[in-house]
Amino acid sequence: MRILGGILLGSMLLSAGPALAEDDASELRALKARLKQLEQKMETQARKEEALAARQNAIQNAQMTAKAPVPFDPCASGKLCYKGVTFTFGGWVDLTGIYRSRNLASDSGSVYNFIPFPQSKNYNTGESRFTARQTRFSVLAEANATENIHVAGYGELDFEGAAQTANSVATNSFNPRLRQASIEIDRSDLGLHVLAGQSWSLNTPSKAGIDPRGADTPGVIDFELVPGFLGARQPGVRVWQDIGPEFKLAVSAENPQTSFFGGNNPLVGTPAVGPQGVLNPNLLVNLTGPGGSFFNSLNNVSLNHVPDFTVKGAWDPRLGPYKLHVEAWALYRDFYDRFNFANHDVNTVSFGGHLSAEIVPKLLEVQASASYGALGRFTATPFPDATVRQDGSIQPLPITAFLVGSVWHTTPSLDLYAYAGLEKTKATFSDVGTVPFGYGNPLYNNLGCNIENSPAATCNGNTSEVRQYTAGFYDTIFKGSYGTIKAGAQYSYTQRFAFQGVGGAPKTDDHIVMTQIRYYPF
Repeated sequence: MRILGGILLGSMLLSAGPALAEDDASELRALKARLKQLEQKMETQARKEEALAARQNAIQNAQMTAKAPVPFDPCASGKLCYKGVTFTFGGWVDLTGIYRSRNLASDSGSVYNFIPFPQSKNYNTGESRFTARQTRFSVLAEANATENIHVAGYGELDFEGAAQTANSVATNSFNPRLRQASIEIDRSDLGLHVLAGQSWSLNTPSKAGIDPRGADTPGVIDFELVPGFLGARQPGVRVWQDIGPEFKLAVSAENPQTSFFGGNNPLVGTPAVGPQGVLNPNLLVNLTGPGGSFFNSLNNVSLNHVPDFTVKGAWDPRLGPYKLHVEAWALYRDFYDRFNFANHDVNTVSFGGHLSAEIVPKLLEVQASASYGALGRFTATPFPDATVRQDGSIQPLPITAFLVGSVWHTTPSLDLYAYAGLEKTKATFSDVGTVPFGYGNPLYNNLGCNIENSPAATCNGNTSEVRQYTAGFYDTIFKGSYGTIKAGAQYSYTQRFAFQGVGGAPKTDDHIVMTQIRYYPF
């Protein structure tokens, strides 16, 4: 624009010729003023034309977008959307190595109740194994049904299923296993939430609030976790209410099962003295039965007629940059059997609590759990839930469990962790004359527990306590748009103690080293 003005000014000066010298200076100033007015008019017109073109382009783009079909549309957050439903995919591809001092033919380190005593040939043989069965996939589908109603469906599976055809000989064809499958409905205006389906049990600790998908599991390689951590995944219905921004109260009804000691025969072990004590065969004993429709017939299913009920409160106070989560719960269970033409019921109440906190924000985390009650099937050991007397009446086994642990985020890519856990029970038995019934009876025969290849009847060895100390690390090797690759290693020392019997109180231990490399594609 200014170049054009200069050309016009030069043309006027040239046309003025010799007369310019005779004109006053006022004529030159008048000429410059007119030229400036012309420049302003031309600039104003150019701006109007640019604004008009921009509006036309915007209208055209909007029309094209409205006409274009959009079957899949990425959300603003970058997640995948289809017809108003947002999909979030998760999971990993995993390879775990297991190296242990006692051979248990296991794809996990955590079969603590079966760590062999010296009686077993496996006591003196180690084990080395690789497994990819911890590979896991999940999908979360979310949508807003209305302005105040949010709906979410979640599914998760791994490959820890082991049908009768699964083996480690040729193809390692282990089958997928359902971990979680649930639907959640949230009313934001009422602070009310409902979940139905299979998820972590309500007495499993959460990372925050009442989060069915965010269990505060120890960050270890072993998928069976650490003694002292209670958890089960099972079908049920859960309802919880927000009470202010920091407190939540929940109740659930979940699928019940009972782990009995001794199976269908309440006489367990061999008495040190006295008669063998075989029950009258005419008596009816019914604790469990083989699986029926859609259950594996080789797996027993317990008799239950009342769901497990849990009540839980969770508190997440606001403490500036520090995170704190505290929860407490109580669990009602009913144990049930039929014996000698009569049913037997025993009701139990268990309770526990959990705490997790950031001691140093984004650097050091700690967690602790404690619980007590008839919690056998929820334990990592695992313990039985109950045993029976000779008359068929039920005796619950009281379990005490503790867990403490910490995670240190030493660098943005490296985490160090350490945990210590304990699970123990009390001897629960009754005698009929000299015939022992129950769990941990001091008349049980333990004479052969420390003699290799001795008969099984000479080593009852009922577990009284399991302890574990474990430490390890996780390191992020690569991270980018393709996902994340992490690697880790851990060491654990596990001790198993048995109740005193005839011949002593046997004990054993296991040293386990585990390695892992894991790819997170999402």
